[in-house]
Amino acid sequence: MDVRERVATALACAAVDPGLAGVLLLDLDAGLAASLGAWLADLLPGQARSTLLPSEGSDEELWVTVRPVGSADGGFRLAPGPLHGAGRRPEVLVVPDLSRLGLAASRAAVTTLAAPVAHLERDGQQDVWVPGDRWVAGCPVEGTARVSRHLLDRFALRVAAAELKPEVGDARVLEEPPVGWRQAVGAAQGGDRLPRFTGGAADRVLGVLPAAASGTRRDLSLARIARALAHLAGAATTEARHVEEAAALIGLLWAGTTPSASGQSMEVVESAAPLAGEDAEGEDVATVRVAQQVRVGDDESAVLPSQELAVDAAGPYPEDSLVDVREAAALRLPYYRSATRALRGHPIGTMAATTTRDLSLTATAAEAAKYQALRCPSHYGDGAHPLHLTAADLRCHRRAAASSRLLVLVLDHTSRRSIDWHPVLSPYLSWAYISRSRVGLVEVGAKDAGPGLAASVFMCRSLLDRRIVEALDRVPGRATALAHGLHLASSLLRHETQHGGALVDEAHLVVFTDGRGNVPLDASRSLIAPVAVGDRGVQDSLEQARRIARLSRVRSVVIHPGSLPQEHLVQQLADALGGDVVGAGRGASVVA
Repeated sequence: MDVRERVATALACAAVDPGLAGVLLLDLDAGLAASLGAWLADLLPGQARSTLLPSEGSDEELWVTVRPVGSADGGFRLAPGPLHGAGRRPEVLVVPDLSRLGLAASRAAVTTLAAPVAHLERDGQQDVWVPGDRWVAGCPVEGTARVSRHLLDRFALRVAAAELKPEVGDARVLEEPPVGWRQAVGAAQGGDRLPRFTGGAADRVLGVLPAAASGTRRDLSLARIARALAHLAGAATTEARHVEEAAALIGLLWAGTTPSASGQSMEVVESAAPLAGEDAEGEDVATVRVAQQVRVGDDESAVLPSQELAVDAAGPYPEDSLVDVREAAALRLPYYRSATRALRGHPIGTMAATTTRDLSLTATAAEAAKYQALRCPSHYGDGAHPLHLTAADLRCHRRAAASSRLLVLVLDHTSRRSIDWHPVLSPYLSWAYISRSRVGLVEVGAKDAGPGLAASVFMCRSLLDRRIVEALDRVPGRATALAHGLHLASSLLRHETQHGGALVDEAHLVVFTDGRGNVPLDASRSLIAPVAVGDRGVQDSLEQARRIARLSRVRSVVIHPGSLPQEHLVQQLADALGGDVVGAGRGASVVA
C-alpha cells in the first residue's frame, strides 16, 4: 500500500466512524491540506463542506459571528461560525499545520473532537448537538513536540504523508474513492451497525500495542480503525487480521506475524536494528530506520532480503520520543510581566474596551449590531437605519504580549573545544524561560552556520525554539569572527532597546569566548580572507564591546571557557563591555 492508498484509506475510515474524526497527516505538505479536506467532504453524504480554519482565529470568529442581513432590509444577524455544529450536517475542518494552531481552535478541538455531546452558551445562544465534524490536520514530525498532548490524543488516525505529492500534470492528490467506499460510508451514516469485534481481534489489539502505551485512547483508536477497515471491506465481523491491517496503516511495528501484500503471512526473523553505517547509541529515536528479514508463508527457504521499512521507530506517535518543547500550559494564555508602556504585539483577538485607545472598528460595529432590534425596534427594518452605539459596545484589540526582557547570547564555538557549556549557560536560559524573554543568538566560528569569516544571528520569540538547541550542538569551525559577532549583537541590542516603540527595559548579553578573535571586522564584511592579521581581530572586538557598553538597560557578562594562554584577553573584553567574568567551572546567577 503506497502513501496515496494509506491516506485515502485513513480518510475513508474517518468518514465511516465519527470516533475517528481526527486525522493527523505527519510531514504533510501544508499546501495539500485543503484538497485532502475537499476529498473527504466529497466522500461524506449530504454535500458536506470543507472549511480551512485560521491559525490565529479567536472565539468570536469560530463559534458565533455577525453577518449583514442584506442590502434590501439592512441590519445584521448572528450567524454560526465554522465550529458551531447545531442544525447542520457534519463538515470537514482543515488545519494545514497543527503546531501553529491558535489557542481558541486548540481548545475547541480538545473539547469537541470525538465528544459525545457539545454545549454552546455564548452571545445569547444556547445550543446542544452531537459533534460530527471531521478534522484533517497536517503537522511536521518535529512539530508534535510543540503541540499539547491533550490535543494530539484527539487525532486517532495518523499516517506518514511526507511522500504525498500530486501526479505530474494532474492537480488531484488522491484518486476518486471506490463506489464500495461511498456505499459503506452511506450505510454507516444511515445507522447501520459497524462489524462487531471478535475475541481474537480484541486480544490482537492488546498484543500489537506495547504494555507501556500512553493511556487507553490508543487501544480504542486501533480498535476503531480495525472496525472501520472491516466495514469498508464488507466483512461481517472484525477479525485479528483487520487489527493487523490497521496497525500497518498507521505505521505500528510489532513482533510476530504480519500480513503481506499477497495475503501470505510474513514472519519477522530479525529484530529491528539501525541501518548499516548508523550508530544506534545516541541516534535520535524518531529518525532511526529499521531493517528486517521476513519469511513468506511456510517456505523456510523463501526468505526475502533485508529491506528498509520507511516507518519511523516512534511509529505514529513521535511525541513519545521527542523532547517536549511546548509551554507548560499550552492551552492557556501565558503570563507576562506588564511593562510601563502599552504592549504593541500583533492582534490576536478583541476584548471589551476600557479606554478609547486601539479600538477595533469592525468588532465594535459587530457588537453593536447584536442589539439594534432592542434599542430601536420602531425603525430597525429601515434600510437607512443608523448604527446606535453605546460605551458597552466598544471593543479594542487584544494583542499578543511583547516581552520586556531580552537575552542575547554570543557563542564562540571555536573556544568551546571539549567543554560542556550547558551547565554554565543554564542559569541564563532558565531566566529567559521563566521571564518569557525573547532570545537573540549570535554564532561565531560555527562550521555549518554561514560563511566562515562572518558570524550569524537570529531572533526567537521565546526559548522554545528548536534553532537554539541546534546552535548549542553545532560543530566548531576554524575562523573566529568575534568582532563581527559583537557587531551583530550591538546592532540587535540597539534596535531592541532604543529604536521606535521598543519595549525592552532589561537586556542581558552573555558572551562565551576566550577573547582570541582572529578575523578583523572589515574581513567579515567583505568575506575576503585577510593577510597579516596581527591583533586587528582583538582590537576590533574591543571596539565593538565599548559600543555595547554605552547602551542603557544592558547587563553584560563574559564566560571564560577555562585556563588557557592569553587569559587577559577575556578580562579586557569584560572591562570593555563593563561586565563581569564568569568561569566555565563556576556557578552563575541572574538577578531577575
